[in-house]
Amino acid sequence: MFKIALKDLRIFFGDKRGLLMTLAVPIALITLFTFAFGGAGRSEESSETEIIVADEDNSDASKRIISELDSLEEFKIISMPLDSAENLVIKGDEALILVINKGLSDSIALGNNPPFEFKYDAAKKAEVGILQGALIGDLMSLIGTDGISKRSIEKFDNENPDMDSLSRAQVHADILTDFKSNENGNDEFIKSTPLIAEKENSPALIHSVAGTAVMMLLFAVVAMGASILDEKQEGTLKKLLYSPIKPNSILLGKMIATNVVSVFQLVVMFLFAFLVFDLDILNHLPALALMIFATAFACSSFGVFLASFAKTRQAVQSMSTLVILVMSCIGGSMIPSFMMPDFMQNMAIFSVNYWSIQGFYDIFWRDLSLIDSLLISRISVLILIGAILNIAALILFKRNAFKIS
Repeated sequence: MFKIALKDLRIFFGDKRGLLMTLAVPIALITLFTFAFGGAGRSEESSETEIIVADEDNSDASKRIISELDSLEEFKIISMPLDSAENLVIKGDEALILVINKGLSDSIALGNNPPFEFKYDAAKKAEVGILQGALIGDLMSLIGTDGISKRSIEKFDNENPDMDSLSRAQVHADILTDFKSNENGNDEFIKSTPLIAEKENSPALIHSVAGTAVMMLLFAVVAMGASILDEKQEGTLKKLLYSPIKPNSILLGKMIATNVVSVFQLVVMFLFAFLVFDLDILNHLPALALMIFATAFACSSFGVFLASFAKTRQAVQSMSTLVILVMSCIGGSMIPSFMMPDFMQNMAIFSVNYWSIQGFYDIFWRDLSLIDSLLISRISVLILIGAILNIAALILFKRNAFKIS
């Protein structure tokens, strides 16, 4: 019994590649998830939260509010015109805008609610809720809710001079209670307007379908790309190379087959989401079809490229597991991008997952058509990634897989 156990342990620890992957994959994921959820270290200084502010009032009072918000350690205020700020939200680059509408000074003087407004993307409810909660208390503190509540009481008294003292005292208490609750984060005190309203295709459904489909497709295409290494080990590749078929044609045939399977897999995934979860694909067919082809092209190219590095299928499997899991994590397949720190969001642009997921969001959530420049740019990046990786794979396969020993 113990000899069998020792034998298996010697085999396990003797396999350096297997040992490395056993440790490397969980270590990599622990590191990524820790950074993504903000658990790295215990820094006493909290990072600044970027807030977009559109000052439509442009008064001394509004400028004072913006200046004092910017002086707080937790916020970094970026001022810009309203139309530019709204465009950032519509494109998905920002979650929320704080708008200071006209009439701030008059509202404060009369004891009315200040003309603040949140404009946001309903797809980012969690992020928007965090930002609103952080802002409301500070805004109420900066404009002085005590003064506003007193002026509201005075205004009520002037409008209701004949009310009995008991009822008047109750109304005064209700006004003070309302203002206190507003100061503690009642978002009804500040108007909220979704620039992209809730719709049939929920953000959670879109992310679940797109994120999972792209990640699993990457695993599938790596296996297909690595199949040429099986053919090398089995001797099939040698026979093909001795035939009139050109070496490049062999690899191009492999690439075509991988692309076809990639398209087929994505089509099945979206049809499943349509039939089971009512994902609205019928109103987005042209854009969806092109995005599926672009995603399939980029993913299949990545799979063939990754396989071109190695000399055996075992090496491909070991390497691809780590690379795909890491890329899927930073690219948004596992964790929505907005939940990650800035440096991870910047890293996301180097992953196929990011461009694909954002493209599917553009189609199903932002209702972008094929002529929209934002969607065209996402598709162009995916096609560019696929073209570069295909060229690199052709070069590397000639050096590695096509060598007959």
